[in-house]
Amino acid sequence: MSLTIRCLLFLIALLVAGLAIFRGPVRSDYHSFGRLRTVTGLMEWALMLAVFAFPYLFNPACWALVWSCPASAPAWGRVVGLVFIAVGALLSFGSMAWLGLRRSTGLQVNAVFDRGLYRWTRNPQVLFGIGMILGVVCLWPSACALGWLIVSMVLFHTMVLTEEEHLRRVHGDAYRDYCRRVPRYLGRPTLDAEKGK
Repeated sequence: MSLTIRCLLFLIALLVAGLAIFRGPVRSDYHSFGRLRTVTGLMEWALMLAVFAFPYLFNPACWALVWSCPASAPAWGRVVGLVFIAVGALLSFGSMAWLGLRRSTGLQVNAVFDRGLYRWTRNPQVLFGIGMILGVVCLWPSACALGWLIVSMVLFHTMVLTEEEHLRRVHGDAYRDYCRRVPRYLGRPTLDAEKGK
């Protein structure tokens, strides 16, 4: 089986599994328990590990050591890719640490968190996680890499929508006010939380 076919099958499986997990058990746990059960949290983590394992399966074997691996991108693409990976990793993992592991994984939802990067974007870990993926795509551009970026964006957005639905229910007006002040990702804030989207 060719690499392109394996890549396509992996991306389809990842997309189907992700949509099923976020709109099934994750949503159900939020409705029934007000938080994620451990098993559901582990399912979410396994899904995210599969998303970020993609380059190990479909990029050159040395990709993890990007400074020593020959990238297939031109020189400017290598610089852009490395910057996106470095900034994305620093800010994605930094924002998760700032928020705290229990809040980042849906196990603790006791207040609307609007400090640090969360003053400018409601989902910095998602935004900068996509930045890391974009960096890898810049280093090794291909149809598979572009597919990975698109599937990742769809899955992360589905996760965000599922979490927002829960946060609206838990925090009510405080969360709606936060949504009016802070954009979901970038740009202007939207009233999506108020519309129920």
